[in-house]
Amino acid sequence: MTAPNIPELSAGAGRVLLRLPPNTNVSLTPRVVEIIDHPAFQRLRQVYQLGPTHMVYPGAVHTRFEHSLGVYTTASQYLRHLLGVPEFALGVSEADLLTVLAAALLHDLGHYPMAHSLEALHHKGNDTPRHEDIAASIIRGDHPRWRGNRPIGEILRTRWKIDPERVIAFITRPARSHAKDHDALLASIISSGIDADKMDYLARDSLHMGVPYGDRVDRQRLLDSLTVSSDGRSIAVTSKGRLPAEIFIFSRYTMFSEAYWHHTVRSVSAMIEAAMADLQTHGVLDQDRQTLADDMLARSDAEMLDWLHSMAPPNTVADRILTGVTRRRRQLYKRVLTLSGLFHEPRTDAAYARLKQLDSQTLRQLVQSLRQALEQQLGVSIDPGGLIIDIPPRDKDHLEDVEVAFPALAGHRTRRLTEISGVVGALSADFLRVVKKARVFVAPEYADALRGHQDRLEEMALECIEALDPPSG
Repeated sequence: MTAPNIPELSAGAGRVLLRLPPNTNVSLTPRVVEIIDHPAFQRLRQVYQLGPTHMVYPGAVHTRFEHSLGVYTTASQYLRHLLGVPEFALGVSEADLLTVLAAALLHDLGHYPMAHSLEALHHKGNDTPRHEDIAASIIRGDHPRWRGNRPIGEILRTRWKIDPERVIAFITRPARSHAKDHDALLASIISSGIDADKMDYLARDSLHMGVPYGDRVDRQRLLDSLTVSSDGRSIAVTSKGRLPAEIFIFSRYTMFSEAYWHHTVRSVSAMIEAAMADLQTHGVLDQDRQTLADDMLARSDAEMLDWLHSMAPPNTVADRILTGVTRRRRQLYKRVLTLSGLFHEPRTDAAYARLKQLDSQTLRQLVQSLRQALEQQLGVSIDPGGLIIDIPPRDKDHLEDVEVAFPALAGHRTRRLTEISGVVGALSADFLRVVKKARVFVAPEYADALRGHQDRLEEMALECIEALDPPSG
């Protein structure tokens, strides 16, 4: 199959031309425009791509709308190249290609404001909605407010001639979980070590945040090297793409280290997580999952914070925390302690490893123990909610690997990038050991009293962690 058979894959074939930063033309056909103009997709204009990160990086006010168009464009570029790869092109259908394009366009359809901060609660045992599941329900038309004249799923079925449930599967399921090799391969364009999503957000976020780390990838060289993995279940790169793939992974490493998980960004995220968890303990968010999702989908980022604050009972933890990030206020919690595996100290390493496994109840006990220790040993009395322990997100435990195909006498042989690259192997180890830091934050009014007590703070934290009940099982 060749690209001209699909209008969306023919350069300049669209009737509408959009410009995206930096200097990118997005050519859109009528059926793509029909989805973009749908109210459910237009809603993404009000959702920041990086949530509260703009409180630290002022330029980070780009939206999920912009990013979704960028991923669609990047997926188009992936497909145009892969159609020249016999292992990919053999047997691929028009429906296959359109399903990938639709999934790329709609992969973030269910994102609500600050979803990544709030979804962190899901990974800690709280029942907050996953944006992928919300995307599925919007496509199916289960949210009346976002059905428009007809659900997006109906547009996919009648105008695109593809199965909306297959699009949903590509959005909601890990690529490798698909039973059919062919579907796993196609889905890997949306979710894998070098997928179109990461290719777009690394460069786009770097641009808007004003940092250089995500925009160092030799994009064209990487695109030109795309191929199919040895088992036929994922995209890979040829040997000429080895170095661009290394740089791609290094860019992701540095963006998490220096930008996404910058300590002040983590402070804002931790504050919002703590406020949301407190609202849940007070039964404020006891709506069924769909009602809660509808309430979140209807609001912009600022409106979301104001809405949460309006529901917080007076003088609760949520009320005090949200006071610092709503109504044009910026009173962020201050970092007073960092724990990681950076120095290979057995005691600290053991405590850090334990921290990463804590459930929400044990974490609350630890916070209470540390507050008591600070009062008893340093005379610093911290109100409930005035101290937060930020534990690295559990769904980000590694840098995804990439398969590299080398020429051989019979076809090609493949190796994992972590096997052949000491750089990537070290980055993967360091990501978990060094980049994923645990931090203790306190409300601004307590920061001065704790400055200059780093050694005692660390000793108290280690003692409190060691005193926890041993993990069950």
